[in-house]
Amino acid sequence: MAYFQNIRNRVGEYLLRKQHAGYTRTRTILNIDSANTIGILYCGDNPDDVELMRSYIQSLRNIGKQVKSLGFMRVKELPLGLNGSMMHQYFARKELNWYGKPSSQFINSFVNDEFDILFDFGIPTQLPIMFISSMSKAKCKVGRYMEKYTDFYDVMIEADESKKLDFVVGTTHNYMMQLNKKANNII
Repeated sequence: MAYFQNIRNRVGEYLLRKQHAGYTRTRTILNIDSANTIGILYCGDNPDDVELMRSYIQSLRNIGKQVKSLGFMRVKELPLGLNGSMMHQYFARKELNWYGKPSSQFINSFVNDEFDILFDFGIPTQLPIMFISSMSKAKCKVGRYMEKYTDFYDVMIEADESKKLDFVVGTTHNYMMQLNKKANNII
């Protein structure tokens, strides 16, 4: 079974790179203060991480940001009643094709939203999240540093997979609050 999963992952990785090679967009570096709309991607397997993301999303909304989030759960199907809001959705393996690319109407809608900033808090080795992040039409994409994905993001935060999500979110938020402060003060 692991042999077939390895083949699927390799095919998915190949197709992810091929798909991204033909993708173009205008990149803009924005900080949180200058952003109005924010998209958030994350892995929703851990209840503590889900609660952290809900809290972070609420803190962004409290400062006037429009936030839409998408969480990936590595289960075959989502528990009943989990998706209740258009602004906060989950998806499961059921929405993936055989090599890990997500495909459903609400995922395509998320990809096509032109967020000012997209935060990818997923683990860089999760192909479903990488497919969404790589094709997002967001103006500024922020994710964890991984050398093979440097062309996917505009800003990358050094935080390997061993770092807990609260560290990644806190570091990313602090950095994105300070980014371009001097440039914005000149205008």
